[in-house]
Amino acid sequence: MNSMLRRVLVMAALLMVPTWLSAQEARVTGQVTAEDSGQPLAGVQIVVKGTTVGTLTDGNGNYALRIPAGSDVLVYSYLGYRTVEQEIEGPVMNVSLSREAIGIEGITVTALGIQREKRSLGYSVQDVSGDQISEVPKVNVVDALQGNVAGVKITDSNNPGGTSRIVIRGASSITGNNQPLFIVDGIPIDNSADGTGKPGQDRNQGYGGYDYGNAAEDIDPNNIESISVLKGPNAAALYGSRAANGAVVITTKKGHVGGGLGITASVGTTFETPLKLPDYQNVYGQGVVGQFAFVDGNAGGTWDHVDESWGPRMDCQPIDQFTGAGDQFCPQPDNVRDFFETGVTVNTNVALARSDERSNVRLSVTNTQVDGMYPSNELDRLSASLAGGVQITDRLSAEGSVNYMNHEGVNRPGTGYDGTNVMQQFVWFGRQVDINALRDYECAEGDTRLPCAELGERWYNWNYSYHDNPYAIAFENGNNDVTDRIIGHASVTYDFTDWLTATVRSGTDWYEESRKRTYAYGMFGGGNPLGGFADELLFNRETNTDLLVTATRSLSPDLTLTVNAGGNRRDQEYQRHYLSASELVVPGIYTLDNSAVTPITEDWTDEKRVNSLYGAANLNYRNFLSLDVTGRNDWSSTLPEDNNSYFYPSVSGALVFTDAFGIANDVLSSGKVRASWTRVGNDADPYLTSAVFSTGTPWGAI
Repeated sequence: MNSMLRRVLVMAALLMVPTWLSAQEARVTGQVTAEDSGQPLAGVQIVVKGTTVGTLTDGNGNYALRIPAGSDVLVYSYLGYRTVEQEIEGPVMNVSLSREAIGIEGITVTALGIQREKRSLGYSVQDVSGDQISEVPKVNVVDALQGNVAGVKITDSNNPGGTSRIVIRGASSITGNNQPLFIVDGIPIDNSADGTGKPGQDRNQGYGGYDYGNAAEDIDPNNIESISVLKGPNAAALYGSRAANGAVVITTKKGHVGGGLGITASVGTTFETPLKLPDYQNVYGQGVVGQFAFVDGNAGGTWDHVDESWGPRMDCQPIDQFTGAGDQFCPQPDNVRDFFETGVTVNTNVALARSDERSNVRLSVTNTQVDGMYPSNELDRLSASLAGGVQITDRLSAEGSVNYMNHEGVNRPGTGYDGTNVMQQFVWFGRQVDINALRDYECAEGDTRLPCAELGERWYNWNYSYHDNPYAIAFENGNNDVTDRIIGHASVTYDFTDWLTATVRSGTDWYEESRKRTYAYGMFGGGNPLGGFADELLFNRETNTDLLVTATRSLSPDLTLTVNAGGNRRDQEYQRHYLSASELVVPGIYTLDNSAVTPITEDWTDEKRVNSLYGAANLNYRNFLSLDVTGRNDWSSTLPEDNNSYFYPSVSGALVFTDAFGIANDVLSSGKVRASWTRVGNDADPYLTSAVFSTGTPWGAI
């Protein structure tokens, strides 16, 4: 009997074990690794779903967690990886996390290259993926943002390689300096638009000159992984005064670890024609008060020196014109449009990527050839980039990149109200002028055409008082430029613990640009009908070196603190050398020896150094409430030594109220409230605070 009772009690105890386990806390251990490389992930947050119980993985990706009674799901989350929910199936649970695309599913790149979840930001950031940028290849990467980012205005020049201007949230400065800071792989780069006007004239005020583009256009759109637009000074406070108008943070493509070998190639072709031209009237032709007759185009005939079209009504009646006596005076409604050609852009890219479990490398080469709408205008650009990274040890990693760009511009169109700009002429263009008659513009020996044979002119033209032949402007006034540029960086990261990391990064942006402009003999557009030329050489270098220390600690299962602190040293140098001659002895020879006047020379050198310290702290409560505090202090060499320090603080916060109050539904899936405050100032340009003497004062006065 005792034996039977003993058996019954044992069986009852065994049957009660599952019930007892479900009513008690259980312990789960495991390891979290990256799906693409198999490497352990340190600092992964594991939370028991529906509770505040959680933990973080250690430096080897291992974790241990006690599970409250009645819980059956664990949530694994890690910045840059997709969040995973896993049912508890036993005491050991190993999980692999896959990467999350930047800018697509909640992850963005913020100041200093720090990746953050968008939902935790107290300021506005918007992303554009590399796929969006490469859908319709653009010569200028700034143009690729057109229509893709809210609150951003893009103004392009419509000329190949011309300046594209970007303004975020409207103009904030009456000086015109409203451009955001551009960052490539954590390194600030130059995006100046250094066009050229004539001596003593500012091209930005409408005077003549040439548009050589903004410096950011050198970046190859095919090589971009993502672009994050940080809107406003708060978003970019850690970059200091240069980012007072926001920042455009560009991340380039790299070979992903564990991806094997991959080769991609693409060819894209686009065509363009003028979309919109002035709305011309086509009732009255060249002349004044209904009268016109051409004799010499310089007041020798009846109003033949004027360029406005208030002359006779165009009924195809015979009237003396530059093409011949008694030619039909007919309207030419497309004479301006017919001057332009169909522009063609061919973009060819080849990329090779190779990676294994501990290293990656990517090589990309792009060639862009542009034949512009403006006759004789061409642009050739070659871009080559090499990027790679290596996991040297479990705690030490390194990565770097180098980008080389070369572009050559041929006969860029003139700008402003100047004779070198054909559009200035086309505003006044006689409505009866046949543009095709002007294509053969050079008066050769024995030429029987009226302006050539009887007037002895050098160029066949419709007007000799104000304008040059538009085709002669395009083909005879030379305007060539060549730019070589290198943008590169290298960084080393060391993980001291699973919560403390330090990164040292150094990078440079270097370019040299040469420009040569020639003005043909006998043209108004050169400023002197005796011809001339101008040579210009530009040099720019900026080097940045950073130290960034990051610490992430879980203060409790609900509260996480992330602190970033570091410093930056920035060195800049800019040089400009200019030489011009406004009168030639022998036409067509553009050398100093052939100058009939004393050449004009200008030399300019700027140097600047800024030392900085910065810090940022983020408190995150249960991933729906976030508070950010940042500060940066700069010491600039361009300010007086006893007053060269300035401080930039910022505070921002965000609350995802749909998660905080559990009110998410089919109508309102997500809602966030954010607020921010910041204070920024402007640095001074080199030598602005120095007392100097001016040169070139009229009449020889002091």
